[in-house]
Amino acid sequence: MASLSDALPLSVPKLDALGMNWAIFIFRFQDAIETKGFWGHFDGSTPAPVFADAANPTTDETTVKAQWDKNERSAKSLLTQKLPDSTVIMIHVKVTVRERWEVVVKEFSKKSAYAQADLRSKFMGMKCSDKANPREMVENSPSYTTDFIHCELHEVSFLEVSGSFSAVLGSF
Repeated sequence: MASLSDALPLSVPKLDALGMNWAIFIFRFQDAIETKGFWGHFDGSTPAPVFADAANPTTDETTVKAQWDKNERSAKSLLTQKLPDSTVIMIHVKVTVRERWEVVVKEFSKKSAYAQADLRSKFMGMKCSDKANPREMVENSPSYTTDFIHCELHEVSFLEVSGSFSAVLGSF
């Protein structure tokens, strides 16, 4: 089955406690976990094996269950490597990786939505100084490349942006 490497690749970022990088984290994390062969523990498609006769498991059943348990522990370890400490503490009470992952997804999907709304509000409130280039203003904003891109602020419609820039540009 799957083998455990000590760490996830550097391409998987540490998840920001506020969920600012949730959009990229979830894609890179899932890709890395799938590569290691553990994604079934996260999505529930690889459930724990059940003995045909719990009182008298066969040697094969015991071997399969032992390997599943080992993979489950490895998956738990991989999950906690890239989570904020507060999240690790919050999910630690959950028994399976699937239960832990469900909590993470629920929590950070919500946080990401709040972060997107906040950044959208900040973006829509940006004002360009007289005779300044609006494109340069946005691209040179300290948070443009980090916050806006990580939160995928692509949901702002063209009409909203053009309306904002019309208001910003005023009499140009």
